[in-house]
Amino acid sequence: MKLRFDFTNHHYYFTDALQIIQAKKIEDVIPCMREVEKQVKQGHYAAGFLTYEAASAFCSFLPTYPSSNLPFLWFAICKKPIAFPKNDLTNLDTTSWKTLKWQYDTSKTEYQQAITKIKNNIAEGNTYQVNYTLRLETEFKEDPYPFYLHMLQTQQANYSAYLECDEWKFLSASPELFFDWTSDTIIARPMKGTTPRGRTNIEDKQYENILRNEKNCAENLMIVDLLRNDLGKIAKQGSVSVDNLFISEKYPTVWQLTSKISAKVKKDISLIDIFRAIFPCGSITGAPKINTMKIIKEIEKQPRGLYCGALGIITPNQQAIFSVPIRTLVIQKQKATYGVGSGVTWDSKVNDEYEEVIQKTQILYESKIPDYLLESLLLKDGSFFLLQEHLERLQNSAIYFNFLFEKQKIEASLQELANHHQEGQWKVRFLLYASGTFTHECIAIKPLPPFLEAQWAPNPISSQNIFLYHKTSKRDFYPKANLNHEFLMFNEKDEITEFVNGNVALFRNDQWLTPPIQAGLLNGTMRQYLLKTNKIKEVTIYKKDIAAGCKLAFMNSVRGWRLIKWQS
Repeated sequence: MKLRFDFTNHHYYFTDALQIIQAKKIEDVIPCMREVEKQVKQGHYAAGFLTYEAASAFCSFLPTYPSSNLPFLWFAICKKPIAFPKNDLTNLDTTSWKTLKWQYDTSKTEYQQAITKIKNNIAEGNTYQVNYTLRLETEFKEDPYPFYLHMLQTQQANYSAYLECDEWKFLSASPELFFDWTSDTIIARPMKGTTPRGRTNIEDKQYENILRNEKNCAENLMIVDLLRNDLGKIAKQGSVSVDNLFISEKYPTVWQLTSKISAKVKKDISLIDIFRAIFPCGSITGAPKINTMKIIKEIEKQPRGLYCGALGIITPNQQAIFSVPIRTLVIQKQKATYGVGSGVTWDSKVNDEYEEVIQKTQILYESKIPDYLLESLLLKDGSFFLLQEHLERLQNSAIYFNFLFEKQKIEASLQELANHHQEGQWKVRFLLYASGTFTHECIAIKPLPPFLEAQWAPNPISSQNIFLYHKTSKRDFYPKANLNHEFLMFNEKDEITEFVNGNVALFRNDQWLTPPIQAGLLNGTMRQYLLKTNKIKEVTIYKKDIAAGCKLAFMNSVRGWRLIKWQS
């Protein structure tokens, strides 16, 4: 057995259980929950879950599938948690995971038909919002625990957990709190509203603004009102309050819109009372809850199981904290299932909702967090060239990836380095890690020939690849270039972008031209300098514009400006 909880400010790890309490029949859920509460009062910890289908145990009129293949309730009763195992997240080998063949259980046509049914129900007044979900499935023969660590790194979620329960493995990277009940206070943070991340900080801000648009805020407010009413059933009169409305939360793959609701709990309220009042969470049903759950049962193809249920821990210190297990992988008998969905309202567009679903699957693939950020600086006779431009670019990427950036410490360290290299030309390779720690090394610069040979890259790059816009450890998509031979890259639209190690300029009509950032390239510091001094001009350039005999140049702040000897 292995149970790990990576909740915000609450980290627990168990490998042994005194006993397992589980309900395989719906009528056993309440008695099992009473036994769980009894064990906690005796000083034990309870770690486990309730499936979405357990809802009818608390309120018989909440419609769900009769069952999933999971227990409706499963809790391990444990003594004190033990220390976390030491794991190096930076050395995870994701090679085999990239080959997983995920298959949707719902076609695009079926998805569109389901959205139409939901809108018909909205038109008839049966519902205002439906959280419609589907599943991805694949054969999974890997060790699930490293994949959990991968999800933990990829999503950076506040309510992640890993559970090994008999034949099942649960890997949850959920960003959503269901409720946190401590003493006489209960807090909920419903999450509703999603947009993708941008490729740069400017684009990121634009998506955050879209996140807070009228549609997303209306969706979020519906669920806030639903949860306020649910919490009112177990709260002291007048104590339910909305503490924060429409909070933007940034994750590696998406922006999420959340709100915070709190209440003072009535005296002698039990955990069963809380679940009876608020389970399942309104953010994964829609509103109103009963009618909407009926629609969900009619249009979804299979039980939700742990997905959209409740996953958490109850401590002997008068605290129960549960997540809404979204972004959650369930593995059984070498088969993995991942649920994903979105809130559908009258204003929803099929393509937008489907794109949101795709965005929420990105944690299953390669991490959007690099191991480190990288800058290469020219140190000449004790002075750095374009130092502030390098630091500004580094800081922008640190903001984008949530790396700690302490500018004064970095500047002091670089100045000390410069003091020890008062003569000669050096390339300083500077690495910044997420924790804010950094390293640097000096490499002597050797004379370079005046011309640099170059040819076309073998394949186009995707302008949507965020790592093109930031200088990081993620460089496996670049072809192999060197000091004497470069590759000129181009995107899916046949727009040229940059060389592997520097920006490109084309001389045409008595002017040097360079591609815009949006084509898919790093905003080099030398490029910035030449644009500011009007030495080059930004314009879209296509592959067809690069003909035999055209005049091309390579530029970066360390190697300078080099003319290209083109190999067609």
